[in-house]
Amino acid sequence: MGFWKSSKNGAVLRTACWFVAAFLLAFVDQGRRLSAAEVTTIPVPRNIIYAGQVIREELLRSRQVPVQYLKRVSVVTNRLEVVGKIARTTLMPNQPISTNYVSEPDVIKINKPAIMEYSTGLLTITAEVMPLNSAKKGEFVRARNIQSGVIVSGTAVSSGFIVTGASR
Repeated sequence: MGFWKSSKNGAVLRTACWFVAAFLLAFVDQGRRLSAAEVTTIPVPRNIIYAGQVIREELLRSRQVPVQYLKRVSVVTNRLEVVGKIARTTLMPNQPISTNYVSEPDVIKINKPAIMEYSTGLLTITAEVMPLNSAKKGEFVRARNIQSGVIVSGTAVSSGFIVTGASR
């Protein structure tokens, strides 16, 4: 306590402490301003979205998260990345959506009749088939021809058709 009372050393020490305190306050305040500016919005579920459910725009809301958070995890950052996709697992309200928790919907469904198209040159043949597996756009599909019973294969396209032959 005697050190503070000495006139020369005490005044210098008190002044130095005030400068350090002012610097620290300014630094902390500046850090708060920077961190407040470094936030972004991501889509999160409003309510529970169950596995297998199609994610629609009205099921989402926006939430602000630090930009640093996005550098550490792989989550959906844009509504367009998730709207129209299928939840692979239950998505909880207000929680970020991991990119591997959603998938493209199946365009071909197992045991639901579909049309298979074979094209080569000017020749195009279509047939009704029964898919033996579900498939997303661009995936391989095996199907049974309903009239002949022959197993054929092709690629699923976004229109819900199965294409084979030269048109693939």
